[in-house]
Amino acid sequence: MNFLRIGIFLFCVILSVPAVAAGNLAITEPSENETAFAEMRDFYVYGVFPEPLAHPGNIRVVLKDESGAVVRTVMSCVNESGVTPETSVDMSLVPSSWGDILAPDAVTEPGGVTNGSNKVLVTDTYYLALVQGGATREMGSYTDISGGTLAPITRDLTAGAYTLVVEGLDGDLAGERAEKEIVFGTTHASLGSFRPDANKQNVIGWAEEKAPPLRVYLNWFPGYFRLGEAGYEIPDRWQANNAVEVANDLAGTTIDTVAAAENDCLVYNIGNTSATLQVELAAILKNGLEDSGGMTFTHYDIGEPSMAWTDRATGTAASATGRPAVYPAGTRVVYTRAEITDGPVRENYFNTVINDTRKTVDTTPMQVTVVQGENLTFYGVTRPIATTLTGAGSACRYIPDDRIATYVYENETLGAFTFTGCLVREFDGGYLGYANYEFGHAFTETAAMPVGRWLLAVSAYNTTGAFVERTNGTIELEMTAPSPEIPPPTAGVAAVAAPASTRAPAEAPGFGVVLALAGLLVAAGVRRG
Repeated sequence: MNFLRIGIFLFCVILSVPAVAAGNLAITEPSENETAFAEMRDFYVYGVFPEPLAHPGNIRVVLKDESGAVVRTVMSCVNESGVTPETSVDMSLVPSSWGDILAPDAVTEPGGVTNGSNKVLVTDTYYLALVQGGATREMGSYTDISGGTLAPITRDLTAGAYTLVVEGLDGDLAGERAEKEIVFGTTHASLGSFRPDANKQNVIGWAEEKAPPLRVYLNWFPGYFRLGEAGYEIPDRWQANNAVEVANDLAGTTIDTVAAAENDCLVYNIGNTSATLQVELAAILKNGLEDSGGMTFTHYDIGEPSMAWTDRATGTAASATGRPAVYPAGTRVVYTRAEITDGPVRENYFNTVINDTRKTVDTTPMQVTVVQGENLTFYGVTRPIATTLTGAGSACRYIPDDRIATYVYENETLGAFTFTGCLVREFDGGYLGYANYEFGHAFTETAAMPVGRWLLAVSAYNTTGAFVERTNGTIELEMTAPSPEIPPPTAGVAAVAAPASTRAPAEAPGFGVVLALAGLLVAAGVRRG
């Protein structure tokens, strides 16, 4: 009998011991490098299970402030299989989706889609939860039902330290728990296009070199998620959260204000429809921060992350790697290199793929020597200028109305040379990228230029033909005669248009503004000499 009693006692003790976590529950995002947020920002809590689970179970996400008070509770409502049923997610509310990915933003049970405390999606391979901070309160789900009744959330996620707790309530996740410390306040980001991958890596590298490191937005913004080829997009949510990270103009913040905004931006391949331009740079321009002390623009010292070519003089392969550099003080225009070739060239064009072009690359382009008849192209970058913006159809997305669009090179003897438009790059696979703040000015009539050392005065103008301050520059061009034993190239080689077989551009060129060229030429004439 005693043995039986001892056995029953031990069995009861075993039952009373909490289950040991199986290690399935983790917080994949926010990742370690992205635990600091702008005030009032929404964020996703995302966790990947090591292996698919047969019956995951319910998950609860809790956010506590520094005093330990619970300020957010978000909990799933799974079916008998332990996952969120498709019938509980109204994907008709998601503007853009592809594949079979469900959005936690559109969870409807329990309490309806306006209930902000049911926004946890559980699948057999991952969970994804939306925690709202106040940035998108106007979208209709800034409410909480965890207290028993559906009521508006009254406490925004303002500056301070918080503890994020994720708990498994039943099923295969029962008893499991994961925690992470996060902070809301000010952020300092490294911005730039993520296309091509080399540029993305340099945006990340620039951030990592700083002390403390800058933020790079690699985690999913709430309202945007992809898994393989499937995903969805809710522009009004992710764009609003992206914008406040750049320049926080929300009412009710405590320290994270427009005046406190700090950002670094690598100007390269910033296309017309890119989020870098229409969301991030737009937030900077909308708030007049383009010339503020907290704004740092950078560019590649050679104009490209890397480039390869065939040296025209030796016939051997040559290459160079670009390094990000801060724009010099006092100027909006930087010349990064000059390319000299005997072959035809295209105006405002650079092919990143072809590396067997025979040319001379001069990385000191403010003082260039050219032989009569050679083609000369100046490559460079500009900075964004103050501008109004036009709404692009969704929250916090805008089209800048103005930029530096026209350049005039002048010399009393050589005359005036006018260039308009932006640089077009051709990438692998035929993709054409329109780089709004970069240029490639091709001089193809050098055979008609007299021998001598000439100073070219450069001025830049906006889309309406008005002169832009801090764009004056002088380039020293030395023109020499061809060697007698080498026949000169054919004079007057015209800039060649893109061949008919070129693939259609991925986006429309330019800002869509027609230049007042007549007024521009008058302005250029006034500044001659």
